[in-house]
Amino acid sequence: MKIKSVRTSLYDIPPQVQRTDAIQAFVSMEFPFIEIEDTDGVVGTGFSYTIGKGGEAIKQIIDAYLTPILLKEDASNIDRIWNQMWMETHWIGRGGIVGLGMAAVDIALWDLMAKRAEIPLYQLLGGARDTVPVYNTDGGWLHLTQDELIRQSAEYVEQGFKGIKIKVGLDNLHEDIARIFAVRKAIGKEPFLMIDANMKWNAREAIQLACRIEEADIFWFEEPIEADDVDSHVILHENTIIPIAIGETIYNKYVFQEYIAQGAADILQPDAARVGGITEWMKVAHTAECFGLSVSPHFLMDLHVHLSAAIPNSLFVEYIPSLDPVLSDTLKLKDGHFTPPNRPGHGILFDKQKLKQYQIS
Repeated sequence: MKIKSVRTSLYDIPPQVQRTDAIQAFVSMEFPFIEIEDTDGVVGTGFSYTIGKGGEAIKQIIDAYLTPILLKEDASNIDRIWNQMWMETHWIGRGGIVGLGMAAVDIALWDLMAKRAEIPLYQLLGGARDTVPVYNTDGGWLHLTQDELIRQSAEYVEQGFKGIKIKVGLDNLHEDIARIFAVRKAIGKEPFLMIDANMKWNAREAIQLACRIEEADIFWFEEPIEADDVDSHVILHENTIIPIAIGETIYNKYVFQEYIAQGAADILQPDAARVGGITEWMKVAHTAECFGLSVSPHFLMDLHVHLSAAIPNSLFVEYIPSLDPVLSDTLKLKDGHFTPPNRPGHGILFDKQKLKQYQIS
C-alpha cells in the first residue's frame, strides 16, 4: 500500500441557513480536501473544515509538512503516520489548524484502508451497531425569535428527530430561560432537549442558568464554559444535575483525559476534524467507554455516522447537513436514525461538478 500521489484542494461552501450562536456566526465553511492514491490506483478522500478562517493555512500545512511524510510511508501504517505528523508539527501547534490538516490526511487514510478491505468504514472500526439516533441542530440559533424557535423545534420533532438542541447565551439570562421552557412546552416531554452555550459563561453564570432550568428536563448542557477550563467544569458539575457535554473545542486526547480524570463531564463530543482525525477520535471514544461515559460527536454527520456506529457507547449523530450541497447522495432519516452508507470506505459521494463551483485553490 505504498502511496503514489497526494492531491489537495480548497473549497468554500456557503451555509444553507443562517447560523449564529453566543460567540460567533458561521459565515462560511472552508473545506480543505485531500485525495491519497496508492500504487494500485485506490483513492482515499479526506477533509476538514473551518467556519470562515484558516483554510489556506490548513492546505499549506498539508502540502508543505504532511505530504512529504505520506510519500515515504506505507498507507497501512496509519498510527505510525499519525504520530509522525504529530511530532513533525509539534513546534507550530498541537491542535487548531495543524490538527485540522492532520485530520484530513488521517480521514483519507482510513477511507483508503476500508476501500481496500472492501467494507464500510464503520465495520472496519468495530461495527457495534447498524443505525445511530439523530438529533437536530440545524435550527435553534440565537438570531431566531422565540416564536420562530418554537415553530421550528416543533417541526423537527414532527419530522422524527430524536431530539433537538437550541443555543443559549443571550445577554439577558431571563430570555434564555424563557426560550428553554417555551421550547420544552412546544415539543412535549418525550423528545430530548439539549442546550449549547458555546463557551459563553464562567462557572458562576453557568450555575445560575442550570439551577433555573432543571425542571425543563435538559438532556445535556453543552460547552457552558471555556473548553480549556477543566476546573470550572468540575465546579459546575458539582452544582447541577444536568449532564455536562464538552468536546468540540478540544483538540487532543490529553485534554479529554483531564476531563475524565477530574469527573468534569458526562458526555464527550470529539470532532474528528478538530481532534486530528479518526485515529485520535477512536482513542477518545474507547477511553470514554472505559470510564462509563458516552460519546456524541460534533458536526460532520456524514463521517461521524460511521464512527458512532463503530462504538457501543455513542448516543447521537448531530444533524447539520453542511455537505449536502456538494454530495450526490445524502443521509436519510428513518425512524429518527441514520444508517451508514453500505459502500466501501466512508461512502461519502462528493459531486466533483458541485464542488468545483466552490473551489478557491
